[in-house]
Amino acid sequence: MHHYPTLLFLCASLTLFICPLQAQEKPVVPTADEEKIVPQWQKDFEEIDLVEKKAFRKHMLEASRLFNQKRIIESLNEIAEAQRIFPDNPNSLNLEGACHVEFRNFKKARSSFEAALEKQGDFLKDLQGVQGDARKRRIRPVLNILFNLAEMDFVTKKWKLCHERIEKILPDMDPANVAMIRLIEFKYFLCKLRMGQVDEARLLANKYDYLDDYPYYYYANAAISYHDGNESEAERWRASARRVFRRAAAIAPWEDTMIEVGFVKSFYGGATEDGD
Repeated sequence: MHHYPTLLFLCASLTLFICPLQAQEKPVVPTADEEKIVPQWQKDFEEIDLVEKKAFRKHMLEASRLFNQKRIIESLNEIAEAQRIFPDNPNSLNLEGACHVEFRNFKKARSSFEAALEKQGDFLKDLQGVQGDARKRRIRPVLNILFNLAEMDFVTKKWKLCHERIEKILPDMDPANVAMIRLIEFKYFLCKLRMGQVDEARLLANKYDYLDDYPYYYYANAAISYHDGNESEAERWRASARRVFRRAAAIAPWEDTMIEVGFVKSFYGGATEDGD
């Protein structure tokens, strides 16, 4: 079975995959400074013909549908049609990157994600001193792209770069999205292990225990066991995870991460881009 990195989409104007957002009793009113932030691509999009706008959105919705069905070439064709109308939308670039990931062309995927981030760069300017809900609103349009770039670092074994990106991403994650947070924390722990920060990694392996609702405890201990050369112990930890979390979907991203980091063998090919 093919394994793919876990990609996160929280697109601003076109919804692809939306992680659950924390319910709020009152609607959020942006501050005056936040309302001033309008990326250039958005201004340019507003200038195009209404018919073209509708056609663009139609192509992107179809591209998203095809991507969800793993019809990747067809999805790329729809993205290309959308980009002929308007090439600068970060959501189309982000989805384009996700398609390249499906083909394990991480170099092209990274290029698409970096282009998407460049289009949304205005949201990252002058963030110092912006805290709380205001910061979360500012970072939301780029959080998905930052995560996807961290994933590219992870699968291409750029441990230090991935470690640095995750350190910046985690404080801005929606606390309601615990499943994604746990998985990102696990990747952070693995980066430390691969960077040789073994003592710190061992401490992080004990961050959660068996009472936690997510597989972190089992897979962190499995990773430590693999690192220590105790493969049979590592296999027992993974078997325990399968017994506790019986649905395959619950542990699939964790198993995939163990393959990506190199602890578990895969019948599928490796990365197309060299790591550090």
